[in-house]
Amino acid sequence: MSESVNNSAFIVPEDQNFNTETFQGSMQQVLSENVGSYVIVEFLIGTGQLATKQGLLYYVGTQFLVLLDELESRYIVCDIFSVKFVTFLLPGYRPGSVPSQESSPEEAAPTASQFPGAFRTPAQAAYAHATRRITRR
Repeated sequence: MSESVNNSAFIVPEDQNFNTETFQGSMQQVLSENVGSYVIVEFLIGTGQLATKQGLLYYVGTQFLVLLDELESRYIVCDIFSVKFVTFLLPGYRPGSVPSQESSPEEAAPTASQFPGAFRTPAQAAYAHATRRITRR
């Protein structure tokens, strides 16, 4: 039995190495290289329904991933094989958040011209997300 890692009272298996020939270019490799990023993950449920979960990417295994939902103070364990889309937010961003202008020049938030459409009110972000889901069907 492999060792496990106990972080913040949530136990996960020991980190896995996805930099192998078998996992080269896989979803697991991409996700494992971005642990700690805030993500929005869409899962295919059945034949045509998408379910969305979001949070900090906490852990990636061969068959599952773990998200940390900071707002609800909970961990969400997700089946990696039903993942269809993963959206990575820029560092420090959360859905509907407006970047802080009180950061140092090295940590300055990107401007709207650098990322068109990234600076939206929560209502605009929700509308854009719902519109994308409707057009995918």
